[in-house]
Amino acid sequence: MTTFQSQLLYALGNRTKVLHELKKVFVRPLIQIAVKAITEEHIEEGILDRISQKYNIPEESVDEYYSVIYTILKVHLGRLSQNVKPTEFKQTLDELNLSSDCIEDLSTVIYGQKRPELLTGLINRTKFYAHLISCKWHVDIIISSSILNRVLEPHILMEWTFNNGERQIFELSMSKFHQLRHTVATLLVEMQKVEQQCASKNICS
Repeated sequence: MTTFQSQLLYALGNRTKVLHELKKVFVRPLIQIAVKAITEEHIEEGILDRISQKYNIPEESVDEYYSVIYTILKVHLGRLSQNVKPTEFKQTLDELNLSSDCIEDLSTVIYGQKRPELLTGLINRTKFYAHLISCKWHVDIIISSSILNRVLEPHILMEWTFNNGERQIFELSMSKFHQLRHTVATLLVEMQKVEQQCASKNICS
């Protein structure tokens, strides 16, 4: 499994089960709305309700379909440090049972003329904080020392590099490292919950 596949599966969560329900006829307007949300263009109020009525789809289903489309676009565009090739993008969605028509529409948007505008829009929405682009670490064990009590106690040296060029180097004990790992995992789970609940609200004008 590629990194893109694993990130997309994690971001979608249990919403992968609805991918086979997506049809080209109503996916196209949902893609257009998602593009406008990312590029911060004006979106008409109540547009999802009108799509629900036009295609006779329950409102909650339209909300979930839009959330899926928006998540696919955001996960892909957010991977600036590792470019995902069109073949990998299409294969990943095909394995998730998305129809070929819908895959082509998404691929056309992501790799077409709108791509620079989408990347700029996503960067503008998230540029307030620096992004972690590299994390290196190694384990040190002091075998003998006349001034330290931590002999034979492993500790971890970490080096974080951010997209603004800043580097942070720090040391962690094993207990603090496990605490950091647990905290990050918890935050990721909570972020996914919030994202799933609020993705449809991105269409607000």
